[in-house]
Amino acid sequence: SKLLSMKSTMSLSTESESMIILSEWISRTIDEVGRTSSSLSAATALGPDLRKSMILCSDDYLLSALRVSCSLADSICKAEEEGGKLLPMPSNKWADGIAVHVQATQEINGTLPTENGEQENHDKAEFLPFLCNVNDEVANNNSTMQRIYSLGIVLYEIFSGGERPTDLLKGERTTAVETNELAIEENLNFDPLPFDQASPIDIGADFNKLLDEISSEEEQNLPKKRQSLQTNSATTRFSVSLESLKAKWIPGPLCDLIANMLDSNNGTLAGEDSYKSIADVRDDLQLMLEKPKIFLYDQDMGKLSVTGLQFRDTVFGRNAELSTIKEAYRRSISGDEELVLISGPSGSGKSLLASEFGRSVSAGGGIVLSGKFDQLKQGKPFSALASAFDIYCGNLMKESCPSSSVKVLASNVMASLGGEAYHLAKIIPNLGVILGPDVFDISHDQVCDHPQERLEHLLCQFVEVISSSSGAPVTLFLDDLQWADSASIAAVNQLLFTADFSTSSSSSLKGRKQFFFYGCCREGAIDKKHLVWKVFLRAQLLGVKHTNVKLGYFEEETLNTMVSETLRLSPRLTRSLSCVIYHKTKGNPLFVSQLMLSLSKEGLLRPSLSRRRWEWDKEKIQSQKLPDDVAMFITESIQALSADVKSATCVLSCFGASADITVIKTLDGALNKNLVDNLDVAVREGLLDKADDKYRFSHDRIQEAAYNMMEILDRCHFHFFYGMTLAPADGETDDSLLLIAANQLNLAGPEAVQDKSQNAVVANLNLRAGKKAMEMSDFVA
Repeated sequence: SKLLSMKSTMSLSTESESMIILSEWISRTIDEVGRTSSSLSAATALGPDLRKSMILCSDDYLLSALRVSCSLADSICKAEEEGGKLLPMPSNKWADGIAVHVQATQEINGTLPTENGEQENHDKAEFLPFLCNVNDEVANNNSTMQRIYSLGIVLYEIFSGGERPTDLLKGERTTAVETNELAIEENLNFDPLPFDQASPIDIGADFNKLLDEISSEEEQNLPKKRQSLQTNSATTRFSVSLESLKAKWIPGPLCDLIANMLDSNNGTLAGEDSYKSIADVRDDLQLMLEKPKIFLYDQDMGKLSVTGLQFRDTVFGRNAELSTIKEAYRRSISGDEELVLISGPSGSGKSLLASEFGRSVSAGGGIVLSGKFDQLKQGKPFSALASAFDIYCGNLMKESCPSSSVKVLASNVMASLGGEAYHLAKIIPNLGVILGPDVFDISHDQVCDHPQERLEHLLCQFVEVISSSSGAPVTLFLDDLQWADSASIAAVNQLLFTADFSTSSSSSLKGRKQFFFYGCCREGAIDKKHLVWKVFLRAQLLGVKHTNVKLGYFEEETLNTMVSETLRLSPRLTRSLSCVIYHKTKGNPLFVSQLMLSLSKEGLLRPSLSRRRWEWDKEKIQSQKLPDDVAMFITESIQALSADVKSATCVLSCFGASADITVIKTLDGALNKNLVDNLDVAVREGLLDKADDKYRFSHDRIQEAAYNMMEILDRCHFHFFYGMTLAPADGETDDSLLLIAANQLNLAGPEAVQDKSQNAVVANLNLRAGKKAMEMSDFVA
C-alpha cells in the first residue's frame, strides 16, 4: 500500500536527520519530554493520564509542537504561493499523511527563539506526496476555508497528544453516496473526498459566543460540546469539542486558535475571529512560538478585572532607530568619538527608546548613568548630572553582593582623588555613603579660584574610576536636555571634548574610548542660542561625529502591534480596535496609552472572564468625542478625578516631574490633607509612578497638564507657601530641603510676598541657599 511504501521510505535516515510519521513524532516527543524533564520524570506516581496531561502543557512539549505546526502551516502557504501545485486536498485525516523531519542531534527542549526570531535545527513537518494533488481551484475561498478546517484537525491531534477528535470518530455516514465515498477512500488508502466537492454544513453556535451568553452561575451546566447540525450534504463535517484539550490544561489562546480554525469553515464566526487564510494561522502560531508569555499562556483575567489595563515598558516600531544608536555606541567605544541626540514631539517615546538602549548596554556589561533635567528644578546645581552618578552609587550598594564592588570603587576613588573626593561627596550623597563619614573629615582645600572647573575635572576623574573599577565603558544619558542647567552642560563639555579616556589600567579597555553620551530633547525646543546647541556645534568644529535620531508618531500597523501585545491578542483580532484608536490619536504613543487606560476605566475595554480575553465595544469607542490634543485629553482625565486626588496631583506638579516622599509628608501636616493616600490613588490611575521613595509623573505632559490647571496667581501663592513650609529654621543642621525651599520661593516671585516682614525671611533663605550652592561649586545657581 501507499502508506507502507511511505513508511518504508521514511525509515531511511541520514546522519543529520530522519523522517517519521506525525503520530510517531508525537509519541516520541511525549516520551522524551517526560524522560528529560526533572519535574515530570518524578510524576509517575500520578498515573499515566495525569502525567501525560502535565507533559502536554509543559513548555518543552508546547514549543516543540508549535514549531512543527508552524512549519506545516508554512508549507501550505508556500504551496499556495507557487500556484497550488502539490497542495494537500482538504481532509479530516491529514494527520495520517504528514511526515516530520527530526534532527538527529537535537534535544527536545522549550528554549525560546534566538534574538532575530530564527529557529535553528528544529523538527519540521511536511505533507507526503500521495496526500497532495494539483489543484486548479486554489484561489477558491471555499477550498481555503476547508484547508483551514483540515489543518485545525491536525493541530488538535498534535496538542492532544495523538488523540483524534471523538466527534469525528463517532460520525456515521449512511447514504448511498456516502457509502460510495467510503469505498473510494478505502481504495485510495484513507485519501478522503476533496471538501471542495461537498456542501458545507452549519455546525452550530460559535464557541466563544456561547461562553459570552453564559453567566458564571450557569457555567457548571455548560454543554460538553456544541451540537452538530446536519444538512442533506454528501459529506458531513462534525463540530469538534475542545473540552478534551482544556481538560489537559492546554493554554486557552491555543484552544481558541484551534476552535476558530474549525468554526471558520462553517461560517459561524465573523469579523476578526474568523481565519481568512492559512497565512493568518501561521502568523498566529509563530507569535505564540516567538512570544509565548504574551500570546500563548493564559492571562489572569480575575486579577486584570481588579487592576485594570497594565502597560509594559516595551518599545514598538523603533528597531531602525535603536540599531542606529547601537551602531554609534559600538563605533564610539571602539575608538571613534560620537554622540547621539534623540528628538521628537512630546509623547513620541523618546525616553522609552533611550531606556531600551540603556538596558541593552547594561546587558552587555556596560555602565549606564541616567539623569533627567526638570523645568522646575533649574535652581538646583548639577541636578540631572549629580542624580545620574548618585543613582549609580545607590544601585551599586543594592546589588546582591555589593561589598566587593563598593570596596573596590571606594579604594580607587580615594587613590585617584584623595581629599578632593569631598567635593564630589557633597553633590553625590550615595558616594559619601560608600566612602564613609571620614571623607568629610579629610583635610581639603576650601579656597579655589575656579570651583566649577575643579568639579568638572573631578567628575571626569570619577568616570575614569568607574570605568577602570568595572572594566567597562561608561555611558551617560541625560533626558529633557531642553531644561539643562549651564553647570551640567559645562561638565558634559568637559567629559566629551577635554577628558582623555583612551588610556586605562584595565587590559580590556586599553586604547578604547571609555565614555559615550546620548540625550533626549523635544522637537523644536533647542535653537541656536541654546546651550545644548553649542555642544553639538563644538562637536562639529572638533570633528566629533554626532547622530540625530528623530522620532515621529506611530504608523497604524505599529500601533496595532502595541495594542495587540498590550491586550495579548493576535494582531488580526485587534486590528479594528487599533484602527479606531489610530484615527482618534493620530498615532501619538502617549495619547494611545492614555486613551486605552481611559477606555479600561470606563468599561469600554474590559476583561471577559468567560472568554478569558479582553473585549471592547467598538461602536461606543468610535462614537466618543475626544480632544485632538493629548494635553487636553490628559487635563480632562485629571479633572475627572476626585477633588482630593486632583488637588494632591496639583501639589506634586509644583515640584516638577518628581518629588521625594519626605517632601510630601512634610507638606501633609501643613496642608492638613492626606496627600500620600491621594497620590497613591493617582498611582493606581496610571498618572504617577511610585518607586525609590519618590512620586514621579508617568510622563512630563501629565505633570504639565496638572500644573497648568492652576491659575498663574494661584501657582505663585502655592510655591511661596510650600517654600516657607519646607524652609529649615536658622541654625538647623539638616539643610537637605534648603535648596528645594529656595527654589519654590523663587518660582513664586516677588508678587507672592504678602507681608513686608517676609522679604527678610526670603532674602535670608536665598543667602543660605547661595552659600550651599557655592560649596557645591556652582556660582550660577
